[in-house]
Amino acid sequence: MRYEKSHFELLLISFIALFLELVIIRWLSTEIRIFAYFKNLPLMAAFLGFGIGCYFYRSADVLFYKWFPRLVGILVAIIALAPVLDLTRVIFVDPRQYFLLGAGFGDHAAVSTPSFFQATKAYLVIVFVFILVVATFTALTTKMGELLNREMPLRGYSINVLGSLLGILGFSIVSYIESAPLLWLLLVYFLLLYFYWGRPELKLTLFYFVGSAAIVARVSFVSPVFWSPYYQIAVLLVDPADHSQIGITVNYDGFQEIQDLSPGYLKNIPEAIQRSQSRHYNIPYQLSKRKIESVLILGGGSGNDAAAALRHDVSHVDVVEIDPVIARLGRQLHPESPYGSEKVQLHVDDARSYLQKTKRKYDLVVFATLDSHAAFSSLSSIRIDNFVFTKESVQKVKSLLNVGGGIAINFFAIKPWLSQRHFNVLEEVMGNPPLAFASPINQEVILLAGELFNGKRELGITDYLPAQLPFTNAKVEGTSDDWPFLFLEQRGIPFHYLSPLLIICVLSVIPLRYCQLRVANMNWHLFFMGASFLLIESKAVTTLGLLFGSTWLVNSVVIGSILVMILLANFCIALGYKGSYGVLYFVLGGLLVINFLFPFDRLNALVWELRLALAGVIIASPLFIAALIFAKAFNTVSSPSLALASNLFGSLVGGVLEYIDMLTGLRWLNLLALGLYLVSYLFLRKAQSPMGASHARLAS
Repeated sequence: MRYEKSHFELLLISFIALFLELVIIRWLSTEIRIFAYFKNLPLMAAFLGFGIGCYFYRSADVLFYKWFPRLVGILVAIIALAPVLDLTRVIFVDPRQYFLLGAGFGDHAAVSTPSFFQATKAYLVIVFVFILVVATFTALTTKMGELLNREMPLRGYSINVLGSLLGILGFSIVSYIESAPLLWLLLVYFLLLYFYWGRPELKLTLFYFVGSAAIVARVSFVSPVFWSPYYQIAVLLVDPADHSQIGITVNYDGFQEIQDLSPGYLKNIPEAIQRSQSRHYNIPYQLSKRKIESVLILGGGSGNDAAAALRHDVSHVDVVEIDPVIARLGRQLHPESPYGSEKVQLHVDDARSYLQKTKRKYDLVVFATLDSHAAFSSLSSIRIDNFVFTKESVQKVKSLLNVGGGIAINFFAIKPWLSQRHFNVLEEVMGNPPLAFASPINQEVILLAGELFNGKRELGITDYLPAQLPFTNAKVEGTSDDWPFLFLEQRGIPFHYLSPLLIICVLSVIPLRYCQLRVANMNWHLFFMGASFLLIESKAVTTLGLLFGSTWLVNSVVIGSILVMILLANFCIALGYKGSYGVLYFVLGGLLVINFLFPFDRLNALVWELRLALAGVIIASPLFIAALIFAKAFNTVSSPSLALASNLFGSLVGGVLEYIDMLTGLRWLNLLALGLYLVSYLFLRKAQSPMGASHARLAS
């Protein structure tokens, strides 16, 4: 019975740790916007905290029972009060240079290079939050390390992985039902009370749990919002006296105005206002050589682009919008009710996913101002919409055009090189330079490519004018599925990514030195396995997202599937699999080379089921072999918590190295992972030698 209770407690604390990690990453990126574009910083803080906590598992009585309630209460209060504390928008670089919407120009505010005070404040916020997240998860996972060390290594690790898998499932459920942080928090606190019930620390624990939950509740009721799987969404009237203009904000940034641009409304307002409000919506139809019968709108938002299509008597409109809440708000609130029309079919899906699935052909495909306000996943530095604008994506769109069709791309022109990048991709794919029109200060641009358009036709009422070309004389590389970083001017790790990473690396070393974590105690074999596994996991999430959609559900399924593979690998070792390390490493190296060389874009030509099967085998194989190697090694360790700590510290390094793909492209992560696995093998051979075994016994 004692062992069954221990199993349950390890499962429960593993669930709580993973669930809370996902809560902090999601919530932090909403309330302190800079973390929306550095989502793996809180992930790395969690890894570091997990590692330190497992290493110092003997301190659970102090850190978990006395300090964790304080730390998590303070962290929750700071996140909830971030807008009040003026932490929501902090900047340390020119936000226009890197399209950091959360820095405060999503609503077209005049923001430029930050002052010394602003930059210093931003760095201090990043450092403070990072340290607080590390401390919180350190205190939490001392209990996990303590419970892990009571078990046989592989059994304890399997229970830990199963708890993590359930944590992902739990967070997927609360995301699906569009619940708010208060519910997430109450679930965590309720489960944590199991460990504190009947202990002398219970009163202190309740004080911090109830106090921080009360703060979250108070803030939530003051500003009611919607929580989609991607964003915190608020609805407001742009002008309280004019109910035809409704604003939608996501994560505190201006996202879109739900506009009534019907002739009946426009005729009653001055022409100057008509020009600014009509903007680009009507331009593709006004410059069309013929009547447009079918339109595909990618990133349809609340329905303005669909309404424009209906005003020009389009017979069929397909609208793709990734966020279900924004699509629902458009259906409920848009004054022209485009999503209620029989001519419009609304698809809640990722744009690239829809492009691969649809069999329809279109006269016009519109890229409707797709502006990402968040990263693709916590494992990646890619943003949600980056793959929509790659050369391969535009090529797929071209294949869906009817004869004589055309493509329209609308976007915010933050820098001339971004406009030139879109221009170059369209010109390369379509074979001719696109037509280009821009708002008066070149802040918004529309590009039109294809035989559908006649640039000599007269524009209607709009403040857009023909753009002066080229946008820049500098050479600008187009984005591809291998290098999809739309908002990087050129290959490389820019300052705004590199500087926080350097600070985080320094901060990661300090606690390890202060806590006197001895190098001799580190399992360097498992350390480098952790670094390399995170890289191939990140690559797998990105590639599968590209093939099947960059949605929150696909991300959850992929990460959950990886955990299932780890459990299967553990099961194989538990059944007595005796495979040689040398053979396993050789197979792993070969599979990583195959992943490096394989043209995954070719799979898009296959039916969904065959694409899933082939992609699954090719991408999952190295993950499974790596999990087998880890399970085989972990099964023989003398201290499971110290071994897991080493692996987690390695994962932290992998999170830093993942940014190299900004320079090399995504597929090179396979070779980087291969190099790290080679290093891990060398440390394994060293540990297996008589001298290495002797040192290991002394260290333990």
